[in-house]
Amino acid sequence: MELFDSHAHLDDEQFKEDRIELIKQIQKENITKLISAGYSLDSSREAIKLAKKYDFIYATSGISPNDIPQTEKELWKTLDEIKKIAKYNKKVVAIGEIGLDYHWNQD
Repeated sequence: MELFDSHAHLDDEQFKEDRIELIKQIQKENITKLISAGYSLDSSREAIKLAKKYDFIYATSGISPNDIPQTEKELWKTLDEIKKIAKYNKKVVAIGEIGLDYHWNQD
């Protein structure tokens, strides 16, 4: 049986020191495919970098509701950039994070 991790944040700052070791461990655990989910423009770019470096890693490109730019102009500019990087990178398999997030915002 193949194992597929459909939502990881390997580009997150908390993995800065041990990211390579973590990826090696993931491979040892027979996870054959993994999606590193972008949650901001920068995070999406980092997820794509990881996907290009490792054959078994793919990326999503998106903006979490918690990372939406402050102005509408900035938002549309960022969304256009998300679309561009998704369109021109073969390792991007979906658009996301995007939408509603009730986990972090408990108002």
